[in-house]
Amino acid sequence: MIKKIALIAILLTTTTGIAQHYKTYDWQKKPKLHKLSSDEKEASSVAIFKKVIVEYHADEVASEPRLYETKHTIIRVNDDNGIAQHNTVYIPMYDVKQLISVKARTISPSGKVVLLNEENIKDVSNVEEYGDFKIFAIEGAEINSEIEVLYTVERAFEIYGSETIQANYKIKEAQFLFITGKLMSNVKAYRTIETFEPVNIEGNKAQLLTIKDIPAMVEEEYATPKANNIAVVYQCFLPDQNITQNMFWTNVSNNVGRQFFPEEVVAQAKEDADKIVEGYTDLSTYKKAALVDIFVKSNYTVVKNNNQELSDLNYILTNRSASDYGIMKVYAQYLTALDVEFEIVITANRFLTKFDPEFFVPGMLRDFLIYIPSERKYIAPDRFEARIGEAPFNILGNYGLFISSDFKHYFSKIIQEDPDYSKIRRDMNISFKNDFESVTIEQDQDYFGHWAETSRAVLNLSTEQGLIEYKDYLTGSGIEDKAIISYETFNTDMNQLEYNVPFQVKTTISSEVLLEDAGDSYIFQIGMVIGTQSELYQETERINPIEMIYPNRYNYEIIVNIPEGYTVEGLESLVIDKRYIASNGKETAKFESNYKLDDDKIIITIEEFYKTHEFDLNKYEEFREVINAASDFNKAAILFKAAD
Repeated sequence: MIKKIALIAILLTTTTGIAQHYKTYDWQKKPKLHKLSSDEKEASSVAIFKKVIVEYHADEVASEPRLYETKHTIIRVNDDNGIAQHNTVYIPMYDVKQLISVKARTISPSGKVVLLNEENIKDVSNVEEYGDFKIFAIEGAEINSEIEVLYTVERAFEIYGSETIQANYKIKEAQFLFITGKLMSNVKAYRTIETFEPVNIEGNKAQLLTIKDIPAMVEEEYATPKANNIAVVYQCFLPDQNITQNMFWTNVSNNVGRQFFPEEVVAQAKEDADKIVEGYTDLSTYKKAALVDIFVKSNYTVVKNNNQELSDLNYILTNRSASDYGIMKVYAQYLTALDVEFEIVITANRFLTKFDPEFFVPGMLRDFLIYIPSERKYIAPDRFEARIGEAPFNILGNYGLFISSDFKHYFSKIIQEDPDYSKIRRDMNISFKNDFESVTIEQDQDYFGHWAETSRAVLNLSTEQGLIEYKDYLTGSGIEDKAIISYETFNTDMNQLEYNVPFQVKTTISSEVLLEDAGDSYIFQIGMVIGTQSELYQETERINPIEMIYPNRYNYEIIVNIPEGYTVEGLESLVIDKRYIASNGKETAKFESNYKLDDDKIIITIEEFYKTHEFDLNKYEEFREVINAASDFNKAAILFKAAD
């Protein structure tokens, strides 16, 4: 009898020690509607509660820990839009071993509860290329009801993971519970001042993050909202493992380095390299790299699929077709053959992910670049429209993992070496025909940097409709009745051997809509000649940090010829001066327009620049004033008055 009691005690102790939290976690037995503030009632939907539980569970039986993920949400839907957003639930099944449990219910304004019928759960394959899902519709949802969903899945074991906490609706309270027991682990939260607190969950070591009143993430101009969401990343290791962040990064560097820094150049690559530089002498490092970039993008096709052949060097060199990973091997072969020193950069699109050098998560390792250290220039192998130059705008400002030929690595923020890389120079000469019957505008424009890259890509790759729309942009957007008298473009070839060769366009247009008859006077909508401008007249509080697409500069000179027998009034509308002074005291953004009278001419100058792509959120009003200054100039008008 004593032995039997002891055995039961051991079994109970073992069971308690390995109990999983998801088995005891549950929703309230008798749900009630929650109170909302008047502002919350105005929103289409509000999350009352959002909880994510990531639970690693190790026992002596399994060779590796089990990984369970539980999600619990309560969402108030206040109108039809809210219902439409939340009345269908998708449970991602990527890397899921099994759906352990799922339940859902709606609580109507009158208190009626409608439960999920599990027979309505359907399997859906490859939803918009995001993989397989379990899907079910919420029953009983009506305006001012609450939708509650609770489910648990067992996932295939992974050392690391991430979870986005913020959403496009307000969350009154969010929790992330990370249960690891005796296993070694790391967890980190981004873009919140709240921190993880140690807690004990049924005898298991855990950490809990609680955040209240998370605002809805909104789409805003000059922002990267997807990358700015509050998020959590985590790591959990096998028993007896203690892996440092540097060990993770070193492992990546060694693996990638062995793939992309060849011990020898294969015969086919040597032949190609000779063709690449054939006919050229005394080539600089920059021109060698430029010729390689041009050759690859003129002769190879990058295919977006996981076919193993597309990563095999011999197959790629023979068939001129590669994956975005495989094409890196081609560049490495050619650059090595031509004695061009390079480094591999692994980073992420800053509009989607912020790269963190201090915490390893594979989801950050999305984009590859090639860096030429002696030139401080980048090659973007998977961007067909780009050629060697400054970093791609979607990478600019993110950190990257730089790997050298000895497989060593370092981290660096990816910056734009030339602050004036992207700029537009525009000269205009404006005259009037037949006593103000129409206005004629002659334009001479130079587009540099990303402006030039975009222009060349559009002219070489766009559809017929795209070409029409871009021609409209280049000849003066927003002038509805314009007639294009002449239109010439120069330096349109995407393959340029020199650094930052400008794309050029010369145009002549005429318009009547810019002029308005005012008796013996004429109103000239001069501001419209600079084209449609962005404006920031946001009334709600700014959520996102300020990020422009890239630093840029505009320098305009506009000469207006005053017809004989007329004077000009209203020139003060052409004088605008708005500046952004950074916290270090430097002038980093400006819009300044002014004029001078020179006999029968008005000479207007405009200087607008943004020396960085990142601006302080606390100085948003100052930034907005600079942006809006261009829009204000666009509305400027002057009066030509017949002289007495």
